Amino acid sequence: MSNSFNARDNLEAGGKSYEIYRLDAVESSARLPFATKILLENLLRNEDGVTVTRSDIEALSNWDSQAEPSQEI
Repeated sequence: MSNSFNARDNLEAGGKSYEIYRLDAVESSARLPFATKILLENLLRNEDGVTVTRSDIEALSNWDSQAEPSQEI
């Protein structure tokens, strides 16, 4: 799996290690609505460079509710 935003990280809790994907690794993700952040996290987890690409993730992170869609994800 690709990790072009370096979003993959580990979270240590209760003596266990969990793999997480940090949304703050993607610029402008903080301004996104909660539901869109869930979609963004899914794209980060599944980025493979073929089915889910860096440009898909960038397109979602630059989402504007007032703009006409320019790319299908």
